[in-house]
Amino acid sequence: MNNRGIGRYGLDVTNYRLVGRIFGLLLIIEGLLLLLPMLVCIMYGESDWQAFAITMTMALTVGLTIRYFTRDIKGRMLYRREGYIVTSGAWVLFTFFGMIPFMLSTTPLDMTDAFFETMSGFTTTGASVIGDVDAQSHGILMWRAQTQWTGGLGIVLFMLALLPSLNQSSSLPMFNAEITGVTHDKLHPRIRQTAKSLWIVYGTLTFMMIVFLMIGPMDWFDAVCHSFSTLSTGGFSTHNEGVSYWHSDYVAVVMSVFMLMGGINFILLYNVRRGMIKPLWRNDVSRSYIILVFLFVILISVSLLSDGYSGLSDLVIRPLFLVSSAITSTGYTYGNFELWGVVIFMLVVVMMIIGACAGSTTGGMKMDRVLALWKNMKGQTYKTLHPNHIEYVRLNDRVVGHETMSRIAAFGMSYMLMIILGTLAICAMGVDFDDSLFAVVSGIGNSGLGYGLTGVEGGFGLLPAGAKWVLSILMLVGRLEIFTITVLFTTSFWRR
Repeated sequence: MNNRGIGRYGLDVTNYRLVGRIFGLLLIIEGLLLLLPMLVCIMYGESDWQAFAITMTMALTVGLTIRYFTRDIKGRMLYRREGYIVTSGAWVLFTFFGMIPFMLSTTPLDMTDAFFETMSGFTTTGASVIGDVDAQSHGILMWRAQTQWTGGLGIVLFMLALLPSLNQSSSLPMFNAEITGVTHDKLHPRIRQTAKSLWIVYGTLTFMMIVFLMIGPMDWFDAVCHSFSTLSTGGFSTHNEGVSYWHSDYVAVVMSVFMLMGGINFILLYNVRRGMIKPLWRNDVSRSYIILVFLFVILISVSLLSDGYSGLSDLVIRPLFLVSSAITSTGYTYGNFELWGVVIFMLVVVMMIIGACAGSTTGGMKMDRVLALWKNMKGQTYKTLHPNHIEYVRLNDRVVGHETMSRIAAFGMSYMLMIILGTLAICAMGVDFDDSLFAVVSGIGNSGLGYGLTGVEGGFGLLPAGAKWVLSILMLVGRLEIFTITVLFTTSFWRR
């Protein structure tokens, strides 16, 4: 043990208390976040304000108590292992306290459904167990949307942007553990400044979307809720019919555009905000993402045309909306794509698995990894014919090192293994194979799209309780990209 009292793996009792101190801070933040839905309830004269008041009091009390008893450990360093504990624990902690309003509301959910709904919100999955959304109070609907907006860029990233006390190099483990992708680029030397810049872009786009939706048929409440859940690529709506409630192609186009923007690396969007537009197309990943979106739209449009569909709405707007929703893991539907045939069903599954760009608010494997695997496959095929040829995988003019490529391959294998195991587990509970497969792909990909049992005519609420817990775990694993969670279950992680 070194002279700072830190063991070989950088984790001792003192640092556990540091983790607890950060958890206390997170609970205080969540308590303050509950103020908005409570005020919305009061504004609309709804009694659910009490559920939010009780939850807010609990979160603030527990958070402040933890902070008080850990007040003597300020200035301690945060190491990689604590970073993983904080990041994983933050999402579970937020979910446990965030589900309380659902359980105390005038239309209460049981613990399983409340946990599922809240985890689905914070991970921006958008799969819902609520059968009658229209019967919910405005406060509950706002809280659903707010969980997705908060989880869009990440709970820990939200905390890093708010707190000057975490503006240190020791915050890097939390930043790296939560930000998705192959590599983790920073905009600024300071972590907090990077987090603030990303949230400024996120907030600006959210405000713009609210304005655009209010120009159309939406009132301010629906516009805010749908902007929160669209840019975060979450997918919670304020009505049972979802986007179809407005029967508006204008709404569908606006939401498609902002869903697609939510699928782009926010560092690139930050550069666009500064007037640097060319890097968006020069970037290998974002360019492939844009091309793939157009390709999928064309394939779906051609399929629909061959089935006798016609008109701008059916052949362009609805396919664009479906592709935007599926590839960005948003999960909104505009019409019933289940009626469009098995080919489109398979395309949707492929899009949910691929996902959009790393560093965005989306789920799935991410375009960066898929593109790297594709280039590696091409290189290995060429090397089969020319064994002496040295082939490098490049992304954005950078060589992807062997270690990174191995990690990408391991991630891809783990992702598919999770899908297989999850599907088998839910099938064992009596759910049909196709319904199980789609639900698992939707859950781990943080998509929320339903099909068959979980589709337009059904819902995730029809699944057995065990299946909901399996999917809740998969949502978290998918949002934190597998290794941040699975590393906690290795003996070497906890060994000192």
